[in-house]
Amino acid sequence: MNFIFSLRGVIAPVFILVFFLSELYSTPEKVWGKLLKEKADCVTWVSLTMRVEVSASGRSMPPQEQQIEALGTIIADDGLTVLSLTTVDPKSKILARIRSNSASVQVNYTEVLILKPDGTEIPAKILLKDADLDLAFVLPIDTKANSFPVHCSKNKQSKSLKVLDEIVSMGKLGKNLYRQSTLRRGWVNAVIEKPRQYFVIENTRAGTPVFDTEANWLGVAVYKMERAQPSALVTLPAHDILEIAEQVRTRTK
Repeated sequence: MNFIFSLRGVIAPVFILVFFLSELYSTPEKVWGKLLKEKADCVTWVSLTMRVEVSASGRSMPPQEQQIEALGTIIADDGLTVLSLTTVDPKSKILARIRSNSASVQVNYTEVLILKPDGTEIPAKILLKDADLDLAFVLPIDTKANSFPVHCSKNKQSKSLKVLDEIVSMGKLGKNLYRQSTLRRGWVNAVIEKPRQYFVIENTRAGTPVFDTEANWLGVAVYKMERAQPSALVTLPAHDILEIAEQVRTRTK
């Protein structure tokens, strides 16, 4: 009997210690669950209506109007959103299909809308298209009337990524699945340092943000461009995106 009581006296403190340690050291699943709850709205759908004009070998084709939706990452409280240019500009796909050195493609956007989770459509404009880095920046036309409290921000204390580090990318499903927020778990396959830093990360989707196991925002998935064509899906680091965004704001002031 004394042995049983003494055993209980040992086991009880062990269970208490395990409980407190589990609370102190959160697992990635707990961290990402909180991330999804608090930051899901930093990913948004953007609707774009465009007029596309194509000419090749001296002949012009009839203009066509297209409407597409693409995922973007909100990076500021005024709604500044970054997207993968490939997903919102059909130019590279059309040129690849025509395969003519004399071909020309003009894309003019007639309507750009940021779609908020409650269904509100916010009129916006494209501030910059960077074909080399596969980036497009979109900003609400009326920034004073619209605020976006949930956005991605860079943590100065975030760690550098290494091969085999675990990550998640955040996204949203399409209209047919009620635009439900999602997480995709993946790993770092490679870190490219030169001539520009990229992370090669599996299980991502263009235009969506990537986070580490501590919920630090790492960057946005875009395409690595080769000869004006998308060649591979990579993640452009957050500090590069924010630096370009700052240059965009300076030009438009």
